[in-house]
Amino acid sequence: MAAQLVWNLFTLQWPAWRPSSNFYDKVTSGVGSLYAGASPSGGYDKTATSADDAVHSSGSHSKSNKKIVMVTGSTGNNRMLGMPHIKEMVYENRMTYAEKHGLEFMWANMTSYNLPNGAPIYWNKIPILKDAFARFPDAEWVWWMDLDVIIMNMSLSIHDHVLSPDGMARNILLDHPMTGAGGGETGYRSPAAYHPDNINFVISLDNWGMNVGNFLMRRSEWSDWLLDLWIEPLYISQNWVFPENDGWTHMWQYHEIIQNHTACMKQQSMNSYPDYNFLGQHWQPGDHIVHFAGCGGDAICESAWAKYWNMREKVDVPPSVKRKLDDGTAEIEAFQSSV
Repeated sequence: MAAQLVWNLFTLQWPAWRPSSNFYDKVTSGVGSLYAGASPSGGYDKTATSADDAVHSSGSHSKSNKKIVMVTGSTGNNRMLGMPHIKEMVYENRMTYAEKHGLEFMWANMTSYNLPNGAPIYWNKIPILKDAFARFPDAEWVWWMDLDVIIMNMSLSIHDHVLSPDGMARNILLDHPMTGAGGGETGYRSPAAYHPDNINFVISLDNWGMNVGNFLMRRSEWSDWLLDLWIEPLYISQNWVFPENDGWTHMWQYHEIIQNHTACMKQQSMNSYPDYNFLGQHWQPGDHIVHFAGCGGDAICESAWAKYWNMREKVDVPPSVKRKLDDGTAEIEAFQSSV
């Protein structure tokens, strides 16, 4: 089985669709253009320009112009982590943050986005991301968060924290060894330099690799292409342990165009874990979120969720959010596929 899997990975049949030549002119005109903003020390030069600046010339980094949609998907089971009201808690948490920072929020019913040929439901986050870009045409970034995430630091702006040039420079991992499943090194390293305007995908790295339970994707032709590639049928057919996550890891490892437009961030900047989780760094006061990655319905999950829920920063819940929770009109799993 292992030998067959390795053979499959090296004999992939790529999708018939290909980006236009204009697309490649913009984002693959040479490694030199991608690193044109690099400083001699191998980090950021925030004043530098590159060929890609023209592509994102409308993408101001000012907070007032930054348009971000938070996206969550779930499947109808309201007892995840063993807690009967977890969805109401997540709704309060996300909507309060969205109101505080001027973000949109889309909660999708994952079961309505089924891919062809019985693809496991984990893959449905990709068509949901496509739908989010379509439903919110003014959004520059889509921020995916799995259901099992609590935003702990409600005062911390996601834009200022990781998307702004300063935030990205503070948290990005440059020329850093990339870990993989099992906690070992993969032999890959993150690129040594980036220009902020070339970044289209922001994700964190833990002891077992990158985790697609919490990431941001910028609207771009590159992102359209990546979302098509991500659901390549041959990827979906693989017997991967972490299906869509392993698909992402495979794309990053074997496609330089993906590496060159991805920011791998310090884990605690956007994906800290509870203190029982050995897969990475544990949440510390001030960290933005805590992610219960890999937790099912065990008793430890329920008690850990309650513990961190009680430690989150307390802010006033908007009256409109309270009212919707009270009268049953909260938009939980309200978005469904129109296809």
